[in-house]
Amino acid sequence: MVADAGGEAAALAVEIVWACTDGSVASVTVALPAGARVRDALVALRADPLGEAPADAVARGELTTAIYGERCDAVAALHPGDRIELLAALQVDPKLARRRRAEARRAQAAPAKGRGSGT
Repeated sequence: MVADAGGEAAALAVEIVWACTDGSVASVTVALPAGARVRDALVALRADPLGEAPADAVARGELTTAIYGERCDAVAALHPGDRIELLAALQVDPKLARRRRAEARRAQAAPAKGRGSGT
């Protein structure tokens, strides 16, 4: 769905994507006038029924914005074809998660000590 922000002739279209609570990925494409900023895209997103909840989450600070994975703020300029990503904070530090997975693999691979065959 392409929404026009402010009734002006659309000069650029950007896609806004986010992860839903069920793990699926949702996206909305919005049409914006030339010179639009991330904040303009978020206003246009709020106008779409599918985008109201994620736009509110950004306003509350629960989600942050990025353009193609590079974090940005609301005044970042947009270009035709940009993809704005709405990102949640990390639940676990990636280094810690990797360390825990490695420890779990080592624990599974190591034979149980002190347990003989009983004979």
